[in-house]
Amino acid sequence: MATVQEQRREVFKEVYGVSIFSDVLELFEADYNRYKNKGFTKIQELYKHYSYAIFFMYSPSSIRNNLVKFKNVIKKNGGKYQSNALEAFTIDAIYSPIKAKDESRHEKVTEKVLNDEATEISKQSVINQIEAIKKELDTKSYSVGRNQKEEQVRAYRILFMLALATGRRFTEILKTLEIKKRGTKLTFGGLLKGNSDTIEGHIIALSYKDTKKYLDELRAYAKAEEMTESQINAKYAKVFNNALKRFGEKGQIDSDLLNYFTSVKREQKGELVDGEPNIKGCRDIYAKVGSVMFHDEDIDRDYTQTASRILGHRYVIQSSEGYLNK
Repeated sequence: MATVQEQRREVFKEVYGVSIFSDVLELFEADYNRYKNKGFTKIQELYKHYSYAIFFMYSPSSIRNNLVKFKNVIKKNGGKYQSNALEAFTIDAIYSPIKAKDESRHEKVTEKVLNDEATEISKQSVINQIEAIKKELDTKSYSVGRNQKEEQVRAYRILFMLALATGRRFTEILKTLEIKKRGTKLTFGGLLKGNSDTIEGHIIALSYKDTKKYLDELRAYAKAEEMTESQINAKYAKVFNNALKRFGEKGQIDSDLLNYFTSVKREQKGELVDGEPNIKGCRDIYAKVGSVMFHDEDIDRDYTQTASRILGHRYVIQSSEGYLNK
């Protein structure tokens, strides 16, 4: 059986007429110099032709190195459309068609099974849930199972409360989120998903002081400051989501919120099954309620734009529409 290297050489020979990457790179340089001033369409055609060589049978680190080599050729040779070419030869550009296909597939296997009236989430339902959890925490009126520790039970409840109150992502709550206050203004920093900006912070039904206090307690439990995002998810995501599922089974989740969690079906081994309470769903709920609570007619064109602002999407409206339309 041919090795990976032998397969790569064979395919390169068929597609490019040469067998090794360095020779492909030389072909690209010649083609780039031929087309660099002849329009962006030509640049796009070059990308389509040579992107195959960049990621065919390579490891992620090799792909990144290959991209650097192609971009160095572009930088060296300049051209009227140099900036467009540099934007085209990125990891995101290569994988965006794959991501788009995956999102399309996800959209097809996700459907709402309750009518709009049944899945309507009121501001008061979210406030009631947050206040109920806070009361349990303050009075220590929660129950601790035989195989559980009190700090574990508190951590599960705190995470649920903070996810609803702030709308932040799992790893942001456990590690990266920075909440600051100046006067009456709050800001959220330490955001993930490529957003390094600080945004205006909005918290539902909790004070700044209480939010900071419970955030510190949760992080003292998780000890995630030295962990990567993937390590945090591997250790805690399933555990915390299972805890939320148990809350629902024990009647510890507001009925309107529970109806929402179960109304969006999810794919499991090719089948659609009822949704369950989870941290991602808390962000959806925050977007739905927060887009109404924090709507500002002076700066927001509509509620989708409000959701984009409070979620930190920087007005990438398509991202926020997904939260409001579930």
